[in-house]
Amino acid sequence: MTTLPMEQPPEQLERQKRQSQRVRSMLVFMLVLAGIMFGLTVFHP
Repeated sequence: MTTLPMEQPPEQLERQKRQSQRVRSMLVFMLVLAGIMFGLTVFHP
């Protein structure tokens, strides 16, 4: 992991923000899927 200087170009900052947003939404999606699967396995005999 390289330490980046604080002054970043705006497009790089925007790209970083968009990527973190994408990762977060992907994690939420995975959690929802896992919750659905867990619920199906628990509540169905």
